[in-house]
Amino acid sequence: MAGEVTPQGEGARSLHLRQLRVQWQIVTLQVLATLALVWMYLEVVSTYVVGSIDHTQLFDTLETALGTELPLADWLTGSGSDGLARFYVPMGLGLGLGGAMAVLAFQTPKFQQRVKLGFIITMIILLAGRFTFGYAWQLIGDGWGAPGDDVLKLLEWPLLMMLSLIILTFYLLPIITGTRGIWGLSRRGVAWSIGFTLLFLGVHAILTFPLIRSQLGSYGSQLTTLEIIVSEPTVFGLVTAEQFSLILIACLMMVFQESAFGVIRQLEYAYRLPESCKRDPEYVAQMDNLLNGHIRHTAVFLSLTVVATTIALGFHSVLLDWVGGITGSQWASQVGESIELTLTYGLVISALLFLGIMALLRFVVPWQRVWGLIESSFTPRE
Repeated sequence: MAGEVTPQGEGARSLHLRQLRVQWQIVTLQVLATLALVWMYLEVVSTYVVGSIDHTQLFDTLETALGTELPLADWLTGSGSDGLARFYVPMGLGLGLGGAMAVLAFQTPKFQQRVKLGFIITMIILLAGRFTFGYAWQLIGDGWGAPGDDVLKLLEWPLLMMLSLIILTFYLLPIITGTRGIWGLSRRGVAWSIGFTLLFLGVHAILTFPLIRSQLGSYGSQLTTLEIIVSEPTVFGLVTAEQFSLILIACLMMVFQESAFGVIRQLEYAYRLPESCKRDPEYVAQMDNLLNGHIRHTAVFLSLTVVATTIALGFHSVLLDWVGGITGSQWASQVGESIELTLTYGLVISALLFLGIMALLRFVVPWQRVWGLIESSFTPRE
């Protein structure tokens, strides 16, 4: 066990968290997780939100209903931009807020309490400060009575500001919690980010179900839906752009999860090691191997996942083209035009065909030996 190992010697490097957190493998995984989070968020936004239910449309609706402009500037909310540009500045704010929360998580409890107390006091002053002073001045001048219209109007700007910030924060929750989870080493933050994204996708899928969407009236018509009939594949001749976007979202979510959780898992392992092992060169080398292996496996396996999923969803067309080329009959084209394969569950049929053939190939191709040769080629020889 680790506690029974006698260190063979001490090196310049150690497994203390202060050194590990700035090690290039850890930083690489954290940067990779951040890039995957941002890319995943942009893919979700571009596929389901932009031009459909984005925050700028909600702000415009509120301004029209209230008859006044919201306090947040257009350049801050992205209201004056088109497409994904509406989310660039808010996303930068979300990354900054998540990073600040991550930095705060490493401070002392006393400092954290002071920051939280200062934030609460600032919000109270911002919300009710002017109203309180205005109402007190009214009581001094006019005596006891209800607040006047001019005093009540002092609450308008703070309430609208709070409402705008709440709406913007709601749209940026995956970015804020994900950034805090990555750089603040919080499993809960990563889980909340993934949970919010999956919850949105699930609710969106339910609301765009034809029967439910028809009951939503004009609101349902604004929701972006994927067509029931599968269109002509345009990406590698296998899948459509919408299908590839969904594949990319799933893959980026896995990259984000594996990279973020990998960093947390390895740092927890190093933290629990006895002090005598943290300076042992063998344990330091073992940690390097673990981190390097994690980076390689994340890149290789998830790249293969994207390729395999893309092939699986369009495998029926490849199979039918192959059969048609060999036999030269019209049977393959007739099957390819069948209603079962043009509907969305035809993708499930295609994926099952791919999995079935790959499972049968294991009796012909020694996959374990092939993969062992691939792994051995990446392993340095002593």
